[in-house]
Amino acid sequence: MISKRKPWSPPVNAGWWRHLAFYRFYMLREGTALPALWFSLELIFALYALKGGADQWDAFISFLRHPIVLLLNLVTLAAALLHSKTWFELAPKAAIVMVKGEKLKPQPIIIALWIVMLLATFGSLWLALQA
Repeated sequence: MISKRKPWSPPVNAGWWRHLAFYRFYMLREGTALPALWFSLELIFALYALKGGADQWDAFISFLRHPIVLLLNLVTLAAALLHSKTWFELAPKAAIVMVKGEKLKPQPIIIALWIVMLLATFGSLWLALQA
């Protein structure tokens, strides 16, 4: 028999995530999307400045040198590193790697992901500095 009554659900206040450290960290990790948005917009404006010629590019470089923009970019870097750390820690749970019939422990996978990220970063820097 199906009841016509709505099931009871407890009220949830806006600060539900402040009660446990796990939820606070979860919200911090999800909040890394905002600095990523900032960096994406910055890259889009960089492309438009590059397309606009030397004067617009110089103006964009001056914008990047502003102390508030430097601070925002440092916050963005910290957010990207936090997001990478949490993502790399979740990766071994999502992809189980078997070696000689045994499940590989998470630590080698996490270390390998950091090494790949560092190699890609230094490779990109090397290519950028060659020009």
